[in-house]
Amino acid sequence: FVGGRLGIRIPHLGALARRAALALPLAAIPGPLAGQEVAAPRRSPDVHFVPTQTELVRAMLDVAKVGAEDVVYDLGCGDGRIVITAVKRYGARRGVCVDIDPERIAESRRNADTAGVAGRISFENADLFTADLREATVVTLYLLPELNERLRPKLFRELRPGTRIVSNTFDMGAWKPDSTVVAKPPSGFQKHAHFWIIPADVAGTWRVRSDGAGNGYSLQLEQEFQMVTGTAETAGRTIPLEDVRLSGDRLRFTLDEPGGGGGGGAAARGRLRFEGVVTGERVGGTVRRDAGPARAWSAERVERGSRPELGPEGS
Repeated sequence: FVGGRLGIRIPHLGALARRAALALPLAAIPGPLAGQEVAAPRRSPDVHFVPTQTELVRAMLDVAKVGAEDVVYDLGCGDGRIVITAVKRYGARRGVCVDIDPERIAESRRNADTAGVAGRISFENADLFTADLREATVVTLYLLPELNERLRPKLFRELRPGTRIVSNTFDMGAWKPDSTVVAKPPSGFQKHAHFWIIPADVAGTWRVRSDGAGNGYSLQLEQEFQMVTGTAETAGRTIPLEDVRLSGDRLRFTLDEPGGGGGGGAAARGRLRFEGVVTGERVGGTVRRDAGPARAWSAERVERGSRPELGPEGS
């Protein structure tokens, strides 16, 4: 494990091997100090440390919208470039460099000191699979695909809904990214990174209450990562939800409110557009009928649904 990448031994990874670039020229980043001794890594490095270029790290931090309230964790920090850039250039409140190789941690610390931001960065010589991630609002990665998938249950278990994740080059397997960004460094070789937002857990049965619209609904939601489908039941009718979107803790959906004429074919009275914020077992927000005024609605989960895509560790 070098520069944050852990897993099976893969020799000669070359450009696949690590890290995103800082907003400082490479010449400004010092190497090891003469005569300085650094402890051996906890296990033999599996890949070479190869820094990537400035344009991609900026694209990664841009898509994550890093700002003054963020705590940015780089899992496998290499020489600390991403975290230093996040704190120095993007004004992140704090950064955390995590790497299993003490040489990389020592280098990150020196680089942060040179950049004048060491006081706002923590340095953890630790295994990323055991590091405590609960404070993170942004997590950056440059791991191999199988390691991303192995890490995925931990991300869902420890990170709060709305936490942003950016992975240089490699995806998360079945968890499809919310978006993919592309950067074209001066080398001319196109680089890309994948972006996700940790979604709230909304799977299950919810009892809906609202002020003047949608009274008496029961929602049944099924979820696979950030993709949600579902139905609403009221007065013996089952109505499919449309335009369902879940982004972090923000849930929205539309349904056709059934008419009062009786029978399954009764014309809809209007379209109800629900928007709300998920907080654990509750949702609260506003609902509009067509272009009418917004009214309050809330829902309470009465039965949790299964999340088999997360595996036993992430459920």
